[in-house]
Amino acid sequence: MKKYLYYPNLEPPNTEWLKFSLLYLEKFESIVPYNRQHLISDNYRQISNETDLVELYPPTYQQGERASEKAIWQAERILERPYRTSGRFNRINLYRDWTNRANWNYQIFSEKFSYQFGQFCVENRIGQQNVDGLLLPKELAFMFMTHLAQEISYERDGSIITDNREFDNYTNYSRVFRPSVRKRHEFIKGILNLQVPENISEISFDRLIEFRNKNRERISEFNRQIELVEDSIGNGLTEQNFIDSFNNANKELMEQILLLGTRASMIPLATYMLISDPNALSEEYARNILTSLGIGLGGYFAVKKSLINTQSKRSCKKYLTNVSLLK
Repeated sequence: MKKYLYYPNLEPPNTEWLKFSLLYLEKFESIVPYNRQHLISDNYRQISNETDLVELYPPTYQQGERASEKAIWQAERILERPYRTSGRFNRINLYRDWTNRANWNYQIFSEKFSYQFGQFCVENRIGQQNVDGLLLPKELAFMFMTHLAQEISYERDGSIITDNREFDNYTNYSRVFRPSVRKRHEFIKGILNLQVPENISEISFDRLIEFRNKNRERISEFNRQIELVEDSIGNGLTEQNFIDSFNNANKELMEQILLLGTRASMIPLATYMLISDPNALSEEYARNILTSLGIGLGGYFAVKKSLINTQSKRSCKKYLTNVSLLK
């Protein structure tokens, strides 16, 4: 299972992104200190309590220290040469913007950063300390949270995800996201957009939570099928191609049997019905089917992979069908 870490906020403010996540993500963590967990919304708390999608991750002292050190170094470069570096945040002069107190409107909680980072911001008049931590300009806060997310994801061997596209130029410059991860998520959202009959914003969290819990294993199968085609994403494979590939889950199995020299016409009706039953595709049934066809042990192992893949495809197809009934 891929590990994902969400940032920069305590929770996704984009409810559509969160609703899509209920439909396809296995699990993700968001950066929430222990003492701030009471600040999450009722919907996010419900998802955390009633599903396995969300975990609240409190950053460690060492992670905050390393992120602070890197943020100080980068902020110094920006303050020294604002015209050269401001374009990464789609600004002209970040020094001017950061020293404007009217722009200090993004809260960074004290559990996330070091004392040195707080002092640096105050001394350079680019932020203000308050009872909860620091009030910073949005770009500086995003920069710090990027470093914190990178520290956490590196230590935990995970990938960073976000619903924030405002500072793509900076995140691309900083190599925050693996291109394959972003491409994968956009591809899956495209599939679900084709399958969900209504605007997902109109579907309640209660309904999506119920749906996820009933289809949890199918969501895993869906992700496993995505992994099989991951190299083809962005190289001509479309979301509709992916959906169409599950229209006939029996096809590959029948082709494998024919390759072993068994004519389709020789397969007894009862055996074909057994193959067609997704609940019958256990190893025991598979062995019995192939034995009845006169296929030996070697042939059994040659076809076994096709049987397993067919079962996985059936599960994925069933999940896509269930998604299309959501309303």
